Amino acid sequence: MEPLLSVRSLRVEATSSVGTIVAVDKFDLDIYPGDVLGLIGESGSGKTTAVRSLLGLTERNVRITDGSIYFQGEQVLGGGRNDLSRLRGRHVGMVFQNASSSLNPLLRINTQMRQVLKANRSDQTASDRATRIEEVISRMGFQDPGRVLRSYPHQLSGGMRQRAAIAIAIVSEPELVIADESTSALDVTTQAEVMALVRELATDMGHSLIYVTHDLLLAAEVCTRMAVMYGGEVVELGPTSEVVSSPHHPYTLGLLRSVPMWAKKAPLVGIDGTPPRVTPGFQGCRFASRCPHAVRECSVVDVEWTQTRSDHGSRCIQPEGAPLYSGG
Repeated sequence: MEPLLSVRSLRVEATSSVGTIVAVDKFDLDIYPGDVLGLIGESGSGKTTAVRSLLGLTERNVRITDGSIYFQGEQVLGGGRNDLSRLRGRHVGMVFQNASSSLNPLLRINTQMRQVLKANRSDQTASDRATRIEEVISRMGFQDPGRVLRSYPHQLSGGMRQRAAIAIAIVSEPELVIADESTSALDVTTQAEVMALVRELATDMGHSLIYVTHDLLLAAEVCTRMAVMYGGEVVELGPTSEVVSSPHHPYTLGLLRSVPMWAKKAPLVGIDGTPPRVTPGFQGCRFASRCPHAVRECSVVDVEWTQTRSDHGSRCIQPEGAPLYSGG
């Protein structure tokens, strides 16, 4: 199967008064049709910068300095090209962290959905758009879909606004939906309901989904694959069941030990230290200063990607099979 989206060697830098920071580096990712991938990592790991860069939605002080992106086999970034803006809306829908700030407070939900369709589906008639809006809003789990369409954002609860934001993201039938921490502001019960809805929509409508979150357990319930980020790099990528049960990278193992698990009771163990400030020329493993299993080489060698299986790999000099992983 050919990837829907392919990212190769993406590097993103941010400049400020204190210098340049490498926010994303050596970022490789393939998203396949129907894929549900969780992009996991603590705050500052580069998750949001990475996915916003895929759509050219970076801040003024942030720029892509290297890499290439292909969508449906066509290069949209690299080789002197930058056509990322054409992906937004029509091919890739985005659900942002805070629905209140992403929705226009001056327009009713129905108007906002119509505007998205008009901008991205010029082939549709007004009647087609109305039918599509009713079809999508009816699947969002609202008790009164008509009232929601007539409402302004401030007239809806937080969970309802988030569902409306999802409806706007998928109404133009994009092949890929990116949900960036889209449930972090919701209570636990509403989080589960919204993510179950997103997963259902991705499966039933044939969308691919990238779910960006720091919530490992919620992602494990929703996603079929996981990509773990640290210090701007993907440090582990594999099927969710394997990443959770048999992590190949010490950072992934640290994340798992710091959250309560379903099947086993064990004391929670935090990860000591803080993420590094990665500047151009940074050398060695970015997790080395916090890793209890680091050896001298970890701080001086640029660690390459190790593909331990066809669908599971990590960026560690002692991947699966090393003493670190014996006994789980």
